[in-house]
Amino acid sequence: MSSKFYVVKVVGGQEKAVASSLMKKAELLKLSIYSIIVNDRMKGYLIIEAETPGAVGRLINDVKNVRSQLPGILSNTEIQSMLNVSKVEISFNQSDVVEVINGPFKGMKAKIVRFDKDKREASIMLLDTPVQIQVTIDASYLKVS
Repeated sequence: MSSKFYVVKVVGGQEKAVASSLMKKAELLKLSIYSIIVNDRMKGYLIIEAETPGAVGRLINDVKNVRSQLPGILSNTEIQSMLNVSKVEISFNQSDVVEVINGPFKGMKAKIVRFDKDKREASIMLLDTPVQIQVTIDASYLKVS
């Protein structure tokens, strides 16, 4: 039997925690669940790959923060459109002041020292530290402030 994709409504902001709980439950009960997809663009929903809607029903029964299973299934075309990631062009100029939005330096201000477009990484000088520190990080962790 081939697998199909089902949509489950969950409490917004709890998608990852619910997905983790559901994977543990699926393994424990040996259900025919093949994957659980958390998509940042679908707040409050999970996509579950399973053989039957009954397997999904058994999986989500009595799980905290799960609201309901939506009727119907998603087509392979719909799944592909959700999973295709388009690469966003990132560009910084030397001396741009940026904010680090991810990673261990999250929330800190920095100045671009060097930007490598091909590697998508930037060398930055942290401004919020008593001693100026230069680090190289992924450019997607930065935004111009």
